[in-house]
Amino acid sequence: MNARRRFLTLSLCSFFLNVLLATVLALSSGCGGKPRVRCERCGMFLDANPRWAAGAVAAGGRDVHFDAPRCLFAWLQSTAGIGAEGPWVTEYYTQHKRPAAFVWYVVGADLTGPMGPDFVPIGDEVGAERFRGEHNARAVLRYDAIDAAALTRLDAH
Repeated sequence: MNARRRFLTLSLCSFFLNVLLATVLALSSGCGGKPRVRCERCGMFLDANPRWAAGAVAAGGRDVHFDAPRCLFAWLQSTAGIGAEGPWVTEYYTQHKRPAAFVWYVVGADLTGPMGPDFVPIGDEVGAERFRGEHNARAVLRYDAIDAAALTRLDAH
């Protein structure tokens, strides 16, 4: 009987040690996924709505990410955005990354981004005008026309 009891005790100890070891390894290695990226301007997680993602390279060479075009434009016009290069947006229809200067932006549409009213990036002028009509938007703007006044008007929508 003692041999059987000893065998059961050793088996249980071995089982609990293996469970403890597996738990320690799992906790020390993390979840194995990529760290969640936050918007440089507002802090919102980008993976919450990647359809609106935008980005740029800050003056120091660091990639910065934004949850929406409006955050990108606000950041570019702030002191933090001075010297930034290569701003990009996610084009609405294709969901491809496009240089921000080469798309058209629909303003005042009935469609909202993760931060509310936003500049909807459309790949070409014809598509932007069609989108404007379909979504009761106010205007279509080019990259160079999006300034502090355009951001203020966007917030007043």
